[in-house]
Amino acid sequence: MARRNRKPTTEGSATKTLDEMESAGDRLVFWLAENQRSILTAMVGILIVAGGWGYVSSSTEEANSQADTALSEVQTEYRLAMGAAPGSISIPEPANPEAAREIREEFIERYTAVGSAHSGSGPGGVAFLEAGRLHQALGDSEAAVMSYQVGLDSLPDGNALRGFLWSRLGSVYEQTEQWAEAANAYTQASTTANYALQSGDRAAAIRAYIHAGEPSAALGMADELIRSEPTFTLPKFLQAQLDELRVGTTSD
Repeated sequence: MARRNRKPTTEGSATKTLDEMESAGDRLVFWLAENQRSILTAMVGILIVAGGWGYVSSSTEEANSQADTALSEVQTEYRLAMGAAPGSISIPEPANPEAAREIREEFIERYTAVGSAHSGSGPGGVAFLEAGRLHQALGDSEAAVMSYQVGLDSLPDGNALRGFLWSRLGSVYEQTEQWAEAANAYTQASTTANYALQSGDRAAAIRAYIHAGEPSAALGMADELIRSEPTFTLPKFLQAQLDELRVGTTSD
């Protein structure tokens, strides 16, 4: 994909621009497509990093400083609790599984509290997204779905953060092999206005539609991807599956 020149941004703000997200997001999508299951949980975790939330919305002015500060404090304290080094992107896994579980449970509550207190704002939506990610890390799919859904319900239609929430919702359904639901969630993400990763989620929707036994929907989404992003290259395994479907459709 074409790349645009990026302007430097300040760490620690929940108002990083959509432009900044696009470069890291595009690279991540290609890797995600090639390494499906093993990195699904990393998608938003890499984009929303190290106190630089990377949340995006139709207006970067909507987040007030109080919500920003509340979110930043919780994330900083979570990273410290998990043993992350200052300035690092990755969050290590504590050697003691029970300690890790307790930390996640504590911060699920804290993120949810921030989301509820600042519902409707970008930082509030990110807080629900982070709570959902921690639920996923604990293997609680139902609670993760609820967190993502609450985050979606709290945000206006024009907020691009909804795309990340839909995508994470799709990852939950994919992990639990609810393929029709995953396809729908990824499709919703791919049609979210101002969302930088639409093409990657169209690719994810194609994969989910194939698993769901909906070849017509998969081919339709592939055609839409070609129209919307003609330079986007699907991973070889997925392109091969689509080619087989097209041959089968033609022979019928």
